[in-house]
Amino acid sequence: MKLLTVAMTMLTSSLSFAQVPVVLLDFERGVQVRQGSFGLPRPAQVTLSRRDPFKGKGSLWVTYTFERIEGLQYLELIRPFTFSAPIRRLSLAVRGDGSGQTFRARFVDRTGEWHQFDLGPVSFTGWRVLAADLDGPRGYWDGDKNGILDYPVTFYSIVLDSTVRPGKGTVGLDDLVIEAEGRAEDFVNVDFEPRKPLGYFFGKDQRPSGVVHITTGTRAAALVSLTVRLLNYKREPIADVFKGDLKVSYASPWSRSLSLPLTRFGAWILEAEINAVKRQFSVAWLAHRAPIWNESPFGVVTHFAQFKHQLPITCELVRNMGAGWIRDELYWSEVEKEKGIFTFPDYYDRYVTEAHRLGLHPMIILNYANRHYDDGHAPGTDDGRAAFARYVREVVGRYAKVCTAWEVWNEPNIGFWQPKPNPQDYARLLEIAYHTIKEADPQATVVAMCTAGTDLGFIESVLKSLTRRSFDVVSVHPYRYPQPPEASGFLNELKNLRDLIVRTAGEPVRVWLTEFGYPTHRGPGGVSEDRSAVLLTRTCLLALTLPFVERLFIYDFQDDGDNPEYNEHNFGMIRLDGTPKVAYCAHNTMAQMLFQKKFRKWWLSGHKGLYACEFSGSEGSVLAMWAADGNGRIRVGWIGGNPTLTDLMGNDRRVGGDRSFRDLEVTEEPVFFWGYRALTLVRALD
Repeated sequence: MKLLTVAMTMLTSSLSFAQVPVVLLDFERGVQVRQGSFGLPRPAQVTLSRRDPFKGKGSLWVTYTFERIEGLQYLELIRPFTFSAPIRRLSLAVRGDGSGQTFRARFVDRTGEWHQFDLGPVSFTGWRVLAADLDGPRGYWDGDKNGILDYPVTFYSIVLDSTVRPGKGTVGLDDLVIEAEGRAEDFVNVDFEPRKPLGYFFGKDQRPSGVVHITTGTRAAALVSLTVRLLNYKREPIADVFKGDLKVSYASPWSRSLSLPLTRFGAWILEAEINAVKRQFSVAWLAHRAPIWNESPFGVVTHFAQFKHQLPITCELVRNMGAGWIRDELYWSEVEKEKGIFTFPDYYDRYVTEAHRLGLHPMIILNYANRHYDDGHAPGTDDGRAAFARYVREVVGRYAKVCTAWEVWNEPNIGFWQPKPNPQDYARLLEIAYHTIKEADPQATVVAMCTAGTDLGFIESVLKSLTRRSFDVVSVHPYRYPQPPEASGFLNELKNLRDLIVRTAGEPVRVWLTEFGYPTHRGPGGVSEDRSAVLLTRTCLLALTLPFVERLFIYDFQDDGDNPEYNEHNFGMIRLDGTPKVAYCAHNTMAQMLFQKKFRKWWLSGHKGLYACEFSGSEGSVLAMWAADGNGRIRVGWIGGNPTLTDLMGNDRRVGGDRSFRDLEVTEEPVFFWGYRALTLVRALD
């Protein structure tokens, strides 16, 4: 079971306090950390051991493998803990393996600035205490970039950095302690451990529940006032779950099992307020695991090629959300590290085959340069293009049985094509890649263009430069956040794309949207979690009314970082720690409602700001409705059946009865009307 951890401290007074040791980790009561990484070919093995601890009865043993690859490569052990009072020194007991790898400590301050302190290399064997002066030198990035710890400051993680490659070994960890100023009440942890992994509950019999843990990092007892309340997906208070005063100490932690008083499905927030400081944990309660099917239009972008995510749980979450496709990569630079020699990281094999095993369709991007050719730039010579073709042949030949769709490059119209975008060079590469793919797998789908935005100028230049048929699908990335799709010309943009292709290529072609999203960061361009869910759903519904749009890949499935101010860290439908965001629940509902259905007709397409589009299939029809401007009323008439209205979180309400029409209130959140035999009327009301 995954432990979701958030730690907090209380605001201290202006009085001066003596320094006290705050124990963040001692591994006497479990692993207590979650694993993160960057560039690792496989997750490290992190286990609790009772053998040879530094102190007490337990220590953490970490077995790692670093490969000889370019770029960053490190293991991260994450245990957030927030300090409002000054922190002076960090110490960590390490059982060395003599490898020469380096330990570092990371903090993030209130501005979003990251601070990294070096603890030192593991050039020894046996136990030794590594330490850092937190008033001393450090690396820093993001935030206000002033190099100063602006309080409150959160200790985030211990990093084992790969300063020696290749390398593998096992190190032990014990007693992570920070010297800080304050009282016992200033250093209180709040943890929530859901009964189901990562907080996902499915079905009426799986009502969300879990255990709240309260501890303090100091030996002295702390008196705290705790309130645990339930919030809905808009973060509005619903009910108090627990309220009381507690006395806790390091030796006597407090725990309480909680069953959340829920009567409706959706995304929910458990908020713990302790001594006036609040922290939140998310859970999802969904009526069903959404179905997937072979012709499903729904997909998400993942980053397995960057050695992110966890197997098999990430693929299981994607499937349960109702996405039948994943879009990922197999980097040229990773599979041809030595010129002319192709080797495939084990993690590449595992993520592709695991996705296929669970019924997902991987679409793989063939992309990026290789340092052995064209000075590390995008292929612009005959030799470079021939080398890229060899890479394509090796990849497609290896994975053709599990991957049937291949995208040639990513966003070649911007900086991903170096030294600068060149539609003629991209066209030459596309021609070679297309015919190489078809030779290896004649039934494969070749996806081309893949532009940042819907770059009609770049696409037209590529089409005019092609000398022969070189693609099956055109893909674009029509981002428009934070604007709603209806207000930003989304449908007209895609129709203009279709017209360009027909006019230039002489024939219609399928279109895939392989990236679009609404990030939930704080600041310009960001939207709230619930609004992101609404706009993503409306974007999908609108796109599927166009018969030439076949696939939709939301960017991206999981947040890429923890910086709340940075858009690139907040596109996910789930958080970096794997817990659900509102968009996950909304997608689950949409996928259920549109299961094996195709667009049939528009009933309302913007009249009075109202939208109503009908989708039909062998198992019936569904009418999706919303008000782009916020609120409206729609009269719906029907023949036969006993219709049901399902909201965006998956809750049903019967609307049938003696009459064969209903006046329905609609908001910006799409709702789904289904269970009828045929519609007779859909009309906007004043």
